[in-house]
Amino acid sequence: MPARKLPALIICLVMIGQVWSCGQMRPPPPTWVAGDYTPIEFSQLQSASPDLAAGHKISCRAYFWQFLEYDPAPGYYYFNQLRHPLSWGDLEWFALYGSPDMQNYFDRAAMDEAQQRAYQLRRMDPIILYGELVPLGGRQVYLRVHHIQQDEPE
Repeated sequence: MPARKLPALIICLVMIGQVWSCGQMRPPPPTWVAGDYTPIEFSQLQSASPDLAAGHKISCRAYFWQFLEYDPAPGYYYFNQLRHPLSWGDLEWFALYGSPDMQNYFDRAAMDEAQQRAYQLRRMDPIILYGELVPLGGRQVYLRVHHIQQDEPE
C-alpha cells in the first residue's frame, strides 16, 4: 500500500471506531430513586418549557395511550442512526394523554423492548413516568423512560 494512502485509511478507521463505540444509547439506570426526579405537570412536558432542558430527570402523571406505529422524530432518526446505530431502532415510542378525558396528547416518550414487556401497559392506564429528557433537535425533547409506576385514577 502506498504510504500516502495510509493516513486516509487510518482516519477512516478512527471515524468508524468512534461511530461504533457510541453505538449504544445509555440504558435506564439499574435502580431508581423517586426523589431523584423532579415532579412536573403534564402540560410542562408538552410545552418543552425553558426550565426543562435535556438531561433533567423528571416524573409526571399521565395516561398511557398506545405504542406508536410511526417514529415521532423522523428527521432526527437519521442523525441518531449515526450516533447510536445499534440502539436507536430499539426504542419503543408511545403516546400519552394528560387526563382521562383524552386531553393533552404527547407522543415523544420512549422505552426499550425489555421495559415494554415488563410493564405490560394497557390503554388509559394511569401511570407515573420517571425518566430523563433527551434532546430531539431545536427546543424539542423526548422522554426516555427509566421507570413506570401504576398510579391511582383521579
